Amino acid sequence: MAAMDTSLLRCFLTVSDTQSFSAAAARLNVTQSTVSHQIARLEGHLGKQLFERTTRNCRITTDGRDLIPYAERLMQSLDEMEQKFKPQVLSGTVVIGVPDDYYLFGPITEALRGFMLSKPGVAVEMKAGLGANHIRDLRDRNLDLALVREASGSGGEILRSERMVWIAGHDWEPPSDGVFSLGAVDGGCTYRKAAISALDARGLPWKCKFSCTSLEGVLAVVRAGLAISVVTIGDATKGVRIIDDEMVLPALPMTSLSIKYAEKEPSLATKALARTMANALAKL
Repeated sequence: MAAMDTSLLRCFLTVSDTQSFSAAAARLNVTQSTVSHQIARLEGHLGKQLFERTTRNCRITTDGRDLIPYAERLMQSLDEMEQKFKPQVLSGTVVIGVPDDYYLFGPITEALRGFMLSKPGVAVEMKAGLGANHIRDLRDRNLDLALVREASGSGGEILRSERMVWIAGHDWEPPSDGVFSLGAVDGGCTYRKAAISALDARGLPWKCKFSCTSLEGVLAVVRAGLAISVVTIGDATKGVRIIDDEMVLPALPMTSLSIKYAEKEPSLATKALARTMANALAKL
């Protein structure tokens, strides 16, 4: 039997990730017929059906799901080999989106320091902000990858799950009129959505007294005792106290931090930076 063309496995992983031949074609920058032909070649080589196709979408088969971990390990090994023996392929600029979470910038910066020293041909551009904006920019291909904060994982490589907590100033007391004053990051912030959803579910009245484009601005207002807010437990250390009494404020969901790529085939430099980030955050 002839040796397998490894590009077929890359195509397979892209289809399994997007669950669409047309979306996979757009990410790989090839035609849909090319994707169909490559999947057919791989199925012929393995003697297994990997996807059940319909006119609208495709569904991975049991054999296809079994193939995923093998294909991922092989493609990662190939990428690492190229990075080791062909360092000149790692060049250009990688644009990454990160959450505006204060405690993350230390480990992220340390990871970037090692990455940029070992790969001098690669420049990094970082954009901090909301996960909703990062997802939009990934879709529009304005970012190469992003660390996305979500109330619950919805795809991507989940790096860690963290607890969300209510925070308040040290002298804060529950409001005498029963209306909670909320401070939050402006826009589609995961913390803001979680806070409002939890308060509404309990039937607790609230009003948003303060909003800011920066999480640091929200923390300053909370420290001053002007509002309560929600953050991950990692950011609940800067002059605030955690309100952990469910008789006062309702329980909050967990939040996940995951890596997501733009809707195109990631470059070797992008994947190398993603692994560097993943390794750094796994140590937290």
